[in-house]
Amino acid sequence: MNKIIETQLEPTQLKRLAAQRQLYSDAKVIQAVQIKLCVLGPPILAVLVACNLLPAVWAAICGITIACFFLLFDSQQKSLKEKAAKIQELFDCDVLELNWREIMVGPRIEIETVEKYASKHRREDPDYLKLKDWYSNNVGKLPLHLGRIVCQRSNCWWDAQLRRRYVKWVIGVFFVVLIVVVTCFGLAKDWSLEQFILLVVNPLTPVFILGVRQYNENTKSAMRLDKLKEHAEKIWNRALRDADPEELTRASRDLQDEIYHHRRTNSPIFDWFYNLLKKEDEEQMNKSADELVNEALKTLQK
Repeated sequence: MNKIIETQLEPTQLKRLAAQRQLYSDAKVIQAVQIKLCVLGPPILAVLVACNLLPAVWAAICGITIACFFLLFDSQQKSLKEKAAKIQELFDCDVLELNWREIMVGPRIEIETVEKYASKHRREDPDYLKLKDWYSNNVGKLPLHLGRIVCQRSNCWWDAQLRRRYVKWVIGVFFVVLIVVVTCFGLAKDWSLEQFILLVVNPLTPVFILGVRQYNENTKSAMRLDKLKEHAEKIWNRALRDADPEELTRASRDLQDEIYHHRRTNSPIFDWFYNLLKKEDEEQMNKSADELVNEALKTLQK
């Protein structure tokens, strides 16, 4: 009853998915460099100081320098995320048949940019096998204004679920493990509180900043996505009560604006973590989509 399934498999759309995936991956590489600077640099400095190979003052200066480099990488990462979000918006606007809202997104991104990053992605996935069936095949059974809402809700649920799990991982790695290891190291050395702060806590400050930042950003993103999912469900309930399709399309367009804003500003989740949970989350998402489709079909038959 709609063309969502057919359109998402068109070569142009698969190229767009490949390009946005590659752009996000490149942004994650920058994030990985930031984390390596913050996670590996300070402990190395701490060991050098503990072994009397580096003066404590220089260790403090190096720690501040690492923090500055961390901030410098942000602008490049932001540019990559914006391009990726724009390309994904192109995909959604075509597949879900929504108008391009230039006042929100700006001009459409160049075809050459899409081709550039899609070509890079094809080195790992020549046939785009990992990008096919982006949305559940069952949404094709619904009228467009209903299938579109199911897809938008799936987008919000998927990302929120991923971020909640990532936050738990951040807490475990950056706080529990790090605090235990650092405390045991200080006790083993029998340092005074002043020595512990100067030789361990100060060089590790960028690590704590990174952990707090990752926790805060992803927690806020998950909460924002939960609200968007709830809003999608409100639109869905209106749709099942015979709301005007044009009114529902306007509501979906407004929701899409918020989804785009999230994609443009969110903190990237590493590919290895995404791939680790992909199969399980994908199954849950498709089951939820199937339930909504069945609910709508029953309502339409009445």
